[in-house]
Amino acid sequence: MSVKVQLEINGKERQIGKERNVIHRDDLGEPVSTPLPMPCRDSTQRDATRGVNMLFVRATINQTDKHHAWEIERNRISPDPCTIFMPEQVSPDYYTAAVVEFSPTYVWGDALKTLTNNTNAYIKYIEEASRQNADIIVFPEDGLTSTHLPSRKRMDAWTTAIPSPLDEYVPCTGDEVNVSETLKRLSCAARRNGIYVVVNIAEKELTIRDDECSSNGTWHYYNTNVVFDRTGKVIARYRKVNLYVEPQFDNTEIPEIVTFDTDFGERFGTFICFDILFAVPALNLTRIEGVSNIVYTTAWFSETPFLTAPQTQFGWSYAENVNLLAAGYHRPEVGNAGSGIYLGRNGIANVSMTRDPEYRLLISRVPKTKVLTESPNKGKTDQKTEGNESPKKVDTLDWITLLRDNVTTYRTSLLKYHRNEVHLMSKGFHCQVEAEMEIDDSSPIRYNAVYFNDVRLYGTQVQAGVRLCGLVQCLDNSVKSCGFVARSNTTFSSIKVTAMFFNYDYQKILAMPSVLDYSLHPFDDWSYVENTRGAETNVTITLNKPMKDLIAFGIYSRFFDRDRWN
Repeated sequence: MSVKVQLEINGKERQIGKERNVIHRDDLGEPVSTPLPMPCRDSTQRDATRGVNMLFVRATINQTDKHHAWEIERNRISPDPCTIFMPEQVSPDYYTAAVVEFSPTYVWGDALKTLTNNTNAYIKYIEEASRQNADIIVFPEDGLTSTHLPSRKRMDAWTTAIPSPLDEYVPCTGDEVNVSETLKRLSCAARRNGIYVVVNIAEKELTIRDDECSSNGTWHYYNTNVVFDRTGKVIARYRKVNLYVEPQFDNTEIPEIVTFDTDFGERFGTFICFDILFAVPALNLTRIEGVSNIVYTTAWFSETPFLTAPQTQFGWSYAENVNLLAAGYHRPEVGNAGSGIYLGRNGIANVSMTRDPEYRLLISRVPKTKVLTESPNKGKTDQKTEGNESPKKVDTLDWITLLRDNVTTYRTSLLKYHRNEVHLMSKGFHCQVEAEMEIDDSSPIRYNAVYFNDVRLYGTQVQAGVRLCGLVQCLDNSVKSCGFVARSNTTFSSIKVTAMFFNYDYQKILAMPSVLDYSLHPFDDWSYVENTRGAETNVTITLNKPMKDLIAFGIYSRFFDRDRWN
């Protein structure tokens, strides 16, 4: 491969052959030498596409930096940290996003080995995403540390300081003592590969009151998303607001609403896992800040029948009509799985909810805010399922451990006929379920219309206001059997679910379509209409084509005014 590197040093051009001043690298593509480079100017330009036989790189550096050089490999450029790559070409219609479903390595009690091993894997994914021209890549919650975090008194080794985006700090080239090697290496990977990188990491911050000396300050720990731009600079830092049984971590005094801008013309917001079910910060981003793209890190514990991971991710994206890049932690034996790239009302670009592989890289083109056209990927999601196609007995899903809502607290009505129409209501909320179905009499599987208008417990810390209306699968005629996942040959030719809300409520709530089949994937074959008349808004979801293996179909809404934290 012929290589030419063109440098501009104090306005003068100089060419350096590949054989000169090459930095040796380990098999992860990182410099083996440890000295930090001199500061670099930020005027850079990439002049060639990946995967060609002649590669050109143009960079501007200081005179004192002129001895730095590059190693260039086939189909990839691995520069030293003073090289900054800009996007090859910005499309006016889309950007390319990558999300990683990841199973972290955990070395018992050893923070350094755990973080090093997972950082090594992250860097390989960053390089692969860059080779496929991704503009941004998102990794899951807890992917670097794993979920096996120690008690607070032993947290220090698992954490890092994260400079404020206002500092315009580049960990790759900086020397801040409390910034971990993990953060530095990921900053260098973003810089080397010219890609925005979003990771979740345990953060530490020392708080010192005016009357204290530095040795008497208090360390606070946060569950934090950090975003690097293409130069490796920290451009966003978000600390999780709604913690889910995470005693190691603190809340900020004031909840954070965090956005960042990109060089491909899109503004993003970010939040973490449990945040998706609350108004702050999620709805602040979409309804106040007007953000149309969200990066979302999660280690979700899927719950049937209405809160499995992709089901919730897609429902939220659709409800708010925004692009959602969701990266999930993968450990199905405890219920963690599910990632996707969702396009709001344009459907699903990519989704993963499977036993294998242990981790997966999803890459898709995402339409930009000003180009809200029908997605070319809609309807092309991988809908593979596992098990026997012809259930003479109940064939339940066993590759993932699922939580199950207490369906016995719902109001229910068994769907017993070919044509069913059920009305369930209480003050302020009316639910109507219509369904035509061919019941498979060879199986005990049955379906119930369900209705809930009350508070329920999420985890151990919050009583949350929920209203839901729909139908769910049950293993037999009993309500206590509802919420399991099994194959069913009962075929629905039509379903229509309508929930009525008062307008003064509807503007303040989150109402999501919620659909699920045996694959644990949301599916596209339905329509959704919001119709306001007088003081009421009717929300209707309608099945558009016959289907079987249905698990849940309906509308799930959150009433935040009813929430009470323990």
